[in-house]
Amino acid sequence: MATVKRFLPWTLRVILSVLFLLSAAAKLYPSSTFGITMFEIKQLIPLGFDACFAPYFSRFIIGAEISLGLALLQPHFLKSIVIPVSTLLLAIFVGHLTYEVISTGNEGNCGCFGALIPMTPVEAIIKNLLAIGMLTYLFFNASDKEKGKNNFFILLSLFLGSTLFMFGLTPIEKCDVKKTVSSQPVIIEAENPEESTQNVGLSPENGKSNPTADTINKTKVNPGPKKVTSAFSQLVPGIDEGKKILCFFAPGCDHCQAAAKSLAQLSKSNPDLPKVHIIFMDEETEKIPEFFKLAGKSFNHQILGIAKFYNTLGSSKDTPGVALLWNGNIIKFFDGTNANQYDAAKLKAELSKMK
Repeated sequence: MATVKRFLPWTLRVILSVLFLLSAAAKLYPSSTFGITMFEIKQLIPLGFDACFAPYFSRFIIGAEISLGLALLQPHFLKSIVIPVSTLLLAIFVGHLTYEVISTGNEGNCGCFGALIPMTPVEAIIKNLLAIGMLTYLFFNASDKEKGKNNFFILLSLFLGSTLFMFGLTPIEKCDVKKTVSSQPVIIEAENPEESTQNVGLSPENGKSNPTADTINKTKVNPGPKKVTSAFSQLVPGIDEGKKILCFFAPGCDHCQAAAKSLAQLSKSNPDLPKVHIIFMDEETEKIPEFFKLAGKSFNHQILGIAKFYNTLGSSKDTPGVALLWNGNIIKFFDGTNANQYDAAKLKAELSKMK
């Protein structure tokens, strides 16, 4: 028992330190720019944070996680400051995740460990409650340094150093200058106009059609819903004209590659398939040629910065995103890899309803 009391507190401190440091590192995966931007879009902005303020707060949070992970390994103000602050931070996360589960259900990645270790909100709640339990044990079995020997400057240095590191790692762009990678919008390939009437009985004398009903064969074409201006029209001129398929892909995403390959196969077997336009996320863009090689066909495309990409796709949605549009109206929007993921059979079913 004496051995347990001697080594267990240090063991728990190391475990908790690793959890905080891993949480911070995971938010920088697979690259610091991508990881932090995703944390802002998926976690902070849905909470109500202003899009211009979120980049500052995200770096502050990650810096705090790094400093707490390091502070748990030192003795200064361990019981009076470090453990209570760590517990409070985890309790805030638990409260947010609980609200998320109640309001939207236990779906998707909570983002606690970024894209490195996907976790559902309930899994994250359990993880945080276990961590709070360990911190509670430490609170009653750990102590600060002797009175007068605690050095607050050490804690302050850890926090300031970690925060400055985060702000230096990925500089923040001015909020009003976040633009697409492409200097100008990319125009989608135009469709051939559909013929609504086919005349089969022209008068040889004057080239005018015979007015009799039995000499005119009218082919009715469904004009579709009333034309509207979609949220994508400024980025992709022509996207609101007729039937279109707009895709949101990441070049290195396996599921995106599979969706593109499926669309390429559909276009070969179905010449009437609406024109496809792809918006790529500005991540691993060097893989775009390989992306089209794997798909078996090149599509009209453009590239958007990560933040602009998800602002256009929608913060609640994920890649691969495949939207079926008709006159600017969203008929069907597939996204992610869960229940609403892209399905070729469902897309064909929707297209058959549009004839």
